[in-house]
This record gives sequence, structure tokens and C-alpha cells, in this order.
Amino acid sequence: MHRTQTYTLAFALAAVLVTAAAAVVAYRGLAAAFESEFQARVARVAGIAASQVSPSSVGELNRLGAESVAYLEVQAQLDILRSVSDFSDFQLLDTTGTVLYDVRRGEEGFGTRSAWDSLAAGALGRALGGEPANAPPLQRDSLDVRAAFAPVRDGDRVVAVLVAEANPEWAPELRRLRHRLGLVTAVSVAAIAVLAGILVRGIGRRLSLEQQLTRADNLAAMGRLTATLAHEIKNPLAIIRGSVKRLGRLEPEAQRMADSVIEEVDRLGRTVGRYLQFARAEAEPGAHGDLAAALGATLDLLEGEFRARRCTLDRGGEGGPAVVRLDSESLKQVCLNLVLNALEASPEGGCVRVALERHGGRATLAVSDDGPGMPEEVLHRLGEPFFTTKAKGTGLGLFLSKRLVEGAGGTLAVDSAAGRGTRVSASFRVVRAG
Repeated sequence: MHRTQTYTLAFALAAVLVTAAAAVVAYRGLAAAFESEFQARVARVAGIAASQVSPSSVGELNRLGAESVAYLEVQAQLDILRSVSDFSDFQLLDTTGTVLYDVRRGEEGFGTRSAWDSLAAGALGRALGGEPANAPPLQRDSLDVRAAFAPVRDGDRVVAVLVAEANPEWAPELRRLRHRLGLVTAVSVAAIAVLAGILVRGIGRRLSLEQQLTRADNLAAMGRLTATLAHEIKNPLAIIRGSVKRLGRLEPEAQRMADSVIEEVDRLGRTVGRYLQFARAEAEPGAHGDLAAALGATLDLLEGEFRARRCTLDRGGEGGPAVVRLDSESLKQVCLNLVLNALEASPEGGCVRVALERHGGRATLAVSDDGPGMPEEVLHRLGEPFFTTKAKGTGLGLFLSKRLVEGAGGTLAVDSAAGRGTRVSASFRVVRAG
């Protein structure tokens, strides 16, 4: 993946994370605001209720209990307050944490130990010390409960504590908010993902186009160079051939030498002609060749090279003739390039496996080595003109082989990975098999 595409994906991921984090922060902020406002409201109501309780009533309750007139006064005050508010309970506790009055339990609660003595001992202790306090959020009987503690004073002395309990009702609103924020986040993430995909795809197409343009420029430059060299070589070859033919008339020995020179000049002329075909991207019309014969001749030629490099050549079954739409000289060049590449990639004592496989009307030349292999970034550029991993290579061998194979309607594929060698296969449609 190109660096620009990586940066685009990284930016998209960062945008997704920021969007999700913003949604979480917004939700938690609103939940905290709800909590803070509700706790403050409970504390205010507890303070108002505590201000309505007379210290004398507290003293009378401590002396006479539930049978006193003070009990009826406190009952009337707190019952009315609960009926006009949405609070779940009010309790009046003495300085020991004993219940003097409980709206929810009535007379049954009088004289019992308040549960808040254990549920929120710290907040109750601060209220007994004269400081209003809120209990931490908790659950009781599967309900969320918030409680505030307000001191009832007789001058500077705390004589009782008023406890106000309420059940927050913002949970449905928070659920709806969470659902909406989740939906907005999901839509935003999807939009970012789509946009990132479009950008990455566009960058990929642009890079591919740039590679194609670069390759086309290289091909055009190589074509012009090849055509120029071929033209410059052909003219001297024609002069050499004509001069040698005249020299051959002098004596028999000179004739034999002249014939040898003419043969080599003609061979060089055919080579120049083939390179002109590469430059023009043309295939020899109607040309056919025997892939099996070309492979056999090439391997015979290279056996000495394998011995010199102390490598093993594993020749698979070549079988009978396999005629394909490519001339013999070009087939030999393809075989030579692929086998030499494998030999050069193999370590000393390594093995190159060559086989001609036939299947479904196709003949496939497969060349494998146990060399170091190639990473993915090299494979992507393999076959480009002038791209090579060899210290002294030109990058044209595999490129020309690929053009020859594909020009004959075949395919050339490379399978490799770092550390597991390379397998190159050239596949042709068989015109006629032996």
C-alpha cells in the first residue's frame, strides 16, 4: 500500500476515534449534568423539610414517642411534603440514627435503626456534624436511589437529621440520548469509511495510472533506442556481408572462412530483426515453434553452467512436441531467461526444477528455485523494463520474455515470497501436440 493511502486510512481512523470519543464525552457530560442537578434538587428539598421541623417537636418525640402531639405534627408536615412532590420517602432521625418518623413505614418504623446508618454512614455523620450532605448514588430494591441529609438545629446544636429520598427519572431520556448519539456516530463512521474508501481507491487509480504512464514512457524510450541501434547495426552488417562475399572468391580457404562470417552475420541480422519486433510490439505473423524442443535445447546448453555454479538441474518430463504460436528462436530466449534467472537466484548447492506440464490444451513451462524469494513490493514491479534486483542486471530479460509470451496469447506468472523461493510459469495454448 502506498504511503499516501496509509496516511488517508490513518486519518480516517483518527476521525472515527474522535467521533466516537466526542459521542462518549457528550453522553457522559449530559449524564453528569443530570446527576448533579438532581442531587442539588434533593439537597434543597431536604433542607426545606428540615427547616420545617421544630427542635421542640424533636425533643417531645424523644421523650413521649409516637403517642405525642409532636409525632402528629411531624407526620402532617412530611406526609404533605411527600404528596406534593415526587420524592419516595422522608425520614426524621435522632442523633443516634434511630428513626423518629418514616413517611413510608409510618408507626412501624418508629424507634428502629435507620438503614442509612450503614448505607451512607459518611453522609449521615457529616449531617450530624452540622453539614448538609448527599449520599453516593446507589440501588435499592432494583431502583436507583438518591438521598440527601439535612441537619435539624436548635441554635448551634444538631438535634436531628432529615433524610430525603428520591428516585431519578432521567434513565429513559438517557437511553433515548444514547440511542441517538449511537445512531449519529454510526452514520458518521459510515460516511468517513465511505469517503476514505473513495479516496484510497482514487489514490490507487492515480498511482496505477502514473505507473502505466511511466512504463509507457520507458517502453517508448526503449523502442526508440532499440530501433536506432538496430538501424545502425544493419547497415554495417550489409557492408560486411557484401565485402566478405567478394573476398571469398580469392581462394578456397578464404571461401570457407567467408562462409562462416556470412553465417554469423546472418544470425546477427536475425537477432536484430527480433529486437525490432520488440520495439514495434509486433509478433512474427504465423510463427510456430516447439516449446518442448526449445526447452530441451536450452537445458542441454546450460548443463555446463549448472556444473560450474555447483547447482543441480532437475529436469521434469519434457514429453513429445508441443507446438505453440511463437517461433523457436523466441521460445529459446524465453526458456533461457527464465532458467538463468532461477540459476542466478539459487545459492551454491541449490536446485532448479524445470518441468513442461500439459493440461487442458495448454502447455506450461514451470521453473522453480530454492533461492531467497522476493517480497511483495518487489513482485508488484517485476517485469517492468529496467527494474532489477540483480547487481549487474538490466531488467530487460523478464520484461522481454513477458512480452513474447503475452504476444503469443500466453500468460507469464510469478509466485514468490521472502524465504521460500520463486516459481515462474509461462503458459501457452497448444496448437499441435506430438
